[in-house]
Amino acid sequence: MRHIFSALILLIGLSQPVSAEDDAAKQLQGSWRLTSFQVRVVGDNEATKEPFGPHPFGRLILAPNGYMAAYLSRPDRNPPAGDAEAAKLLSSMIAYTGRYRFEGDKFITKVDGAWNEIYKQNEQVRFFAVKGGTLEIRTAEQSSGLFPGKRVTATLAWEKED
Repeated sequence: MRHIFSALILLIGLSQPVSAEDDAAKQLQGSWRLTSFQVRVVGDNEATKEPFGPHPFGRLILAPNGYMAAYLSRPDRNPPAGDAEAAKLLSSMIAYTGRYRFEGDKFITKVDGAWNEIYKQNEQVRFFAVKGGTLEIRTAEQSSGLFPGKRVTATLAWEKED
């Protein structure tokens, strides 16, 4: 009788529906390579900007344990020759880590470390869609780490890496 009860409990556990968050986690977990990064400054009538050029470098890693790391930069960075060049390097990159969670079509990161402390002020909200091997991300309107004193939205495209 105990074996039947154990089998029944196992069967019930296996038949639980998979949540949308579980599906999203399975789709997004892993390593992604940045293919496009565009920013729009809110209230600025200019066209969308590519702050890191047409071929930015970047990596997004979403781990199964709920932690993530993101790094984006210009592809043509060089070691600094002095303090001024070292400071300038900060405007040619974005990097942050933290714990993430899913809510419908968005993943939200509670940042625990960042290249710019502005990222730690609020949770980072990212709307996402996976189309084939491409992850499309759009940010909510937020304060900019690249354009001080401005608010921005960004659109990013990533390709899955195996």
